[in-house]
Amino acid sequence: MINNILKNVNIMKKIIFLFCLFLIVGINSSNVNATNKLTPYYNIIDSINEKYDEDLYILSKKEFNDSPMYSNFNGDYSLYLDNIAATDLKKFEQECLKIVKIEDVINVSIYSNTRSTLAKKTVLFYNGNNSMTLTYKHNGSKFDTSYNPKVAVTQNNKRNYFLMSSYTGSFKNSNTTYSVIAKGKTYSAQGVIANKTFTVNFNL
Repeated sequence: MINNILKNVNIMKKIIFLFCLFLIVGINSSNVNATNKLTPYYNIIDSINEKYDEDLYILSKKEFNDSPMYSNFNGDYSLYLDNIAATDLKKFEQECLKIVKIEDVINVSIYSNTRSTLAKKTVLFYNGNNSMTLTYKHNGSKFDTSYNPKVAVTQNNKRNYFLMSSYTGSFKNSNTTYSVIAKGKTYSAQGVIANKTFTVNFNL
């Protein structure tokens, strides 16, 4: 009887081993297929990065799990990759070019007839995917340097946007310009640019 039990245990071990082996092979096969399927898209990104000196890339699974894209694709990394693979190559290239060939220096004119007041100015940037609002004080023709302007960036698009991580601001041109340098990442269904900077000059 003990021999029968041991025999059954050995059989179960073999079954479990074969099942685990099947899973590993299946997972590896899926990963290889996904990689092969995305190869033309990686090639497009590499070509664009080389031409425009950018660092656009497709998220890894770990990066995806830690990024805002996680909620956009219901936490499904395969869905994120399938979305890319389902995109026509020409359209994918065009969308990538929209991301890298973006105006990153924006000049804004502020017109005001009032004096010594607290005011706000909002401007669209990153192809209208984001808005930047500056809260400031001025005396009509110059910024009031005794007040430290506040900057807020909002997202107007859930699938393609700039996520600001930090910013710096400085008064320029005899205090007639307040220049904001915003740093962060751009997220889109096509890929991510990790180190993106936008400069917005608010001019009185």
